[in-house]
Amino acid sequence: MTADLPLVSVQEVLNCSFTVWYPLFKKHSFKSVILKLTDDVLAYLRSDEFYLPTSANKAMDDMRNKNAETTSSDDDDKDNDWSDDGADETKQISFPELEQQIKDVLEEYDAVFPKLNWSSPKDARWMIGDSRLKCTNLADIFLLLKSSDFITHDLCEPFKYCHDENEDLLSTIQYALVLRKWSALQPSKEFRCFIKNNQIIGVCQRDSENYYDYIDKAADEILNGLTEFFNMTIKDKFPSADFVVDIYRKDSNKLYIIDFNPWGPMTDSLLFEWPELLTLSTQSNLEKPDFRFINAQNGIRPNSYTQYAMPKDIADISRERDINKLADVLSSQIRVQNNGADSDNEDKS
Repeated sequence: MTADLPLVSVQEVLNCSFTVWYPLFKKHSFKSVILKLTDDVLAYLRSDEFYLPTSANKAMDDMRNKNAETTSSDDDDKDNDWSDDGADETKQISFPELEQQIKDVLEEYDAVFPKLNWSSPKDARWMIGDSRLKCTNLADIFLLLKSSDFITHDLCEPFKYCHDENEDLLSTIQYALVLRKWSALQPSKEFRCFIKNNQIIGVCQRDSENYYDYIDKAADEILNGLTEFFNMTIKDKFPSADFVVDIYRKDSNKLYIIDFNPWGPMTDSLLFEWPELLTLSTQSNLEKPDFRFINAQNGIRPNSYTQYAMPKDIADISRERDINKLADVLSSQIRVQNNGADSDNEDKS
């Protein structure tokens, strides 16, 4: 770790696990259900092979069949070129207890936003029909979890940037699937607050890729509201003294905690640089937090998720709104990945 980046401990990362902070701030956050993940589920999620549990596959088949009912016979003839007749038989796997728990939550919430202890699979959002990560069935959830590099990071190297990293600690983590009740949050109302020694030293808009004129007009009001909310709700109550917290400001009187993140390089500093934040943290005469936001259209940053965008061939198909073709292309990619994984395993043996 370089001198111009914060040092992060394993304990500080653990403190930011959803399973740790949510019970402490439940009434100040969005409704969520925490489902413990068993060893067999974790092994499946960590596997390089890409296949879905049987019930999730069935959900995808049901969607395809429903779509096919509205497809003309001419279109059906054209789709024959995309058929999967030569495909290998899909691997059979199921997690009855977890799947039933997920179904129960979906029945209660109708739609959910999934994540693990630390990360959400936002890098894989193109995999489902709703790119906002709004999940309404098992297939949506498992597709996202199996497709996300962010989820893989949670499962395989959550302490990567910690100065006291210990691989043995990985086996002690109680992993969980978090299903948050779906809410159509407005990105313009999400703010990231940087906390050092239990004091806010910096604040910025969380969506750093768009310009929102209202933020400039209401900057003082927004900053004062976030500071007051932090002082009354979070300060000295979170296990760490140094951390990052994302807050949703629905209006001046309704603020909610979205998530906590470690004070360190594994957390995106957005409109700041970590060396800047370290400098701010040493200023004893800091009268109020440094509030940064995009104040002009030409200040918009490049999209940080471009590398995770939908592949062009799939984008072309999805624009045609042909779910059958899209599903077949995905199935083909899955088979290729499985074959590649098998080859890799053979090479290593």
